[in-house]
Amino acid sequence: MLKCRGIFHPLGAAFFSNGTYQETLKVIDKSGVSIEPFALAGEREQFRFNYSTGSIEQVPQLSNAFVAVLLSEIPRYINLWTTKFAPYSVPSFKNGVPEEFTVPGTEWFRANNFTALPILLVNPMALYGYGDIRVVPALYVLQYITPDILQAFIGRIDVYYTDFHLVWQEWAKKELCRTPIKLAHEIRCIDRSGAYPVLKYTRPNHHNDFYEWEKQTCSRLIFAFPPTIENLERAGLDMTKEEHEVFSLVGIHNYFSSAVEFMLPYGVSYIAESPNPGAPPPNDGEPVAVLRLSQQSSVSTAWSWGPYGEYYAESAARDLLNETMSQLNKDPRNASEAAVPLAKGDIRAFRKWDYFPHFDSPALAEGVYGKLNKLQGKGKSYWASGLNGMETVEWAVRAGREIVDCYF
Repeated sequence: MLKCRGIFHPLGAAFFSNGTYQETLKVIDKSGVSIEPFALAGEREQFRFNYSTGSIEQVPQLSNAFVAVLLSEIPRYINLWTTKFAPYSVPSFKNGVPEEFTVPGTEWFRANNFTALPILLVNPMALYGYGDIRVVPALYVLQYITPDILQAFIGRIDVYYTDFHLVWQEWAKKELCRTPIKLAHEIRCIDRSGAYPVLKYTRPNHHNDFYEWEKQTCSRLIFAFPPTIENLERAGLDMTKEEHEVFSLVGIHNYFSSAVEFMLPYGVSYIAESPNPGAPPPNDGEPVAVLRLSQQSSVSTAWSWGPYGEYYAESAARDLLNETMSQLNKDPRNASEAAVPLAKGDIRAFRKWDYFPHFDSPALAEGVYGKLNKLQGKGKSYWASGLNGMETVEWAVRAGREIVDCYF
């Protein structure tokens, strides 16, 4: 999160709904942080761009025929979601994952005779970090696109906007009392060979170049970060064979967020161009959405995404952000206006995320969530992250509550 002249610019979560974000609402209410309505659709003039050529054009209105089909499909989707999917939409998918939800999203929509919805949802999936609807399993598409979120994306209802960084700060002050929280420490080794797990970690040292090592014996461990093999190895976890078998199947997305000083008028937004209506923008590491969230600030938020299943350097995405935004730095409503290259320092913040931990279709079909649930408590270790449901604030809270309610 970047704060500039008292205005926050989120690099992480910002939006929530009051329909399906029930646990999130409890945290926000307890924190006392203010919220405000925010429209996901309908209130901004949208332009799409080609990051390779720099071309810009206004996003055309949906045709009347497409809207008619879409409006006929929405009630049917809500009914299917409520009757068939909702019983399985629980933390860690403990009620099982039926085969129909293990297939890619577009395959599920096709099997259920939806034609307009999978096109409408291409950008809500990709631009918000959840990937290609033609690849991502239907399980996660439906977990994310709840009935109220769907209606928000067509402009029927508003969601809400808040400073989640401040929310968690204020909640912690009120709920954690004197519980110490160690920030900016790096865990280097997790030893579970004894009666209790032992963490060895380094803490920041601003006086010299040497790390200061410390250790802590824990009664139990809760892993709340994306449990990829790379992340677990970096933490020095003494992984078991069963853990390696499960977590080697975890995929994450190369996803980046940034705050940029940018000449985008308030009420106007950019999205990246797609090759066709059923496909997302290319995941080449370029920005795919640019949005100015505050009328009082000239800083816009941009989101970029890179190729799935392979390493993509943060420096490469930052360079592509600078190059692309320099081509777009103008009022897109004025076709004759020339773009102004970004100046040094205009990229005010930039961050790469290990985003959206999930399993792909083959692993889901082989019952990987059953294997994950069997790991809970083994080695006095518990697993709570977006993998337990979805990469949203709501499911992060639910994952944590589930661990406490079921095992503590």
